[in-house]
Amino acid sequence: MPGSRLSYILPLLACLCLPAAHGQKVGETVTTTIRGQAESAKGTHLRAQVNEVMALVRAKRLPEAGRAAVDLQRKFEASFDPKLRQYTFQSQEEYREFKGTSSQAFEWIDWGYKECLQMQAFIASDGRDFPTALSLLSTIEALAPTSASAAAERGYILNQLGKPDEALAAYKRALSLSTRYRSQQPFQAAALRGIGFALIELRRLDEADKTFQDSLEIEPGNKVALSELAYIREMRARK
Repeated sequence: MPGSRLSYILPLLACLCLPAAHGQKVGETVTTTIRGQAESAKGTHLRAQVNEVMALVRAKRLPEAGRAAVDLQRKFEASFDPKLRQYTFQSQEEYREFKGTSSQAFEWIDWGYKECLQMQAFIASDGRDFPTALSLLSTIEALAPTSASAAAERGYILNQLGKPDEALAAYKRALSLSTRYRSQQPFQAAALRGIGFALIELRRLDEADKTFQDSLEIEPGNKVALSELAYIREMRARK
């Protein structure tokens, strides 16, 4: 069964949460540099404040971070045009693709707004307030349709709630998005590990084994994947 939570804190991105290793309690923080930040979206002037909130999260000052994230969310929303729908994208590539397929007028909001919401979801999830976290994630998924981290966070929560089938679907969506968009590529290996975790819970060990092996091709030597593979070997030996 899962041990303590594994948190992947990404600067200028939301906190992507993954399940702890099966059979042991492990904690790990991974820092990744994200490419393709939007340069022409509304609210770019608030990015420095987004970074400040992220620093509070990384310092585990979560109550303070939560208050700051809510305040910053309000600042973003104060600039919204009430007559338009809002969407946020991390890169020009994502924005142009969406604009080319959308039939409605909308305004492009800086990715930092999505980060404010996802930091709140992370904090709620960390406190095991899963209903609040899931509600925030639903908002994010409507606002940021290309976000792999939101799908992965949903997968983490669903695993925690004992819903591995639903978790598997969420992690597969995270993988699809991380494969499709360059800005989301840093989430590929993490999404695969989430898929592998859900497959173990479903006792689909051969598929889980392959999925963790696939993740190691992206991030060789990852301790989480290696630990899960060892756990799979133990499970097979018990049979």
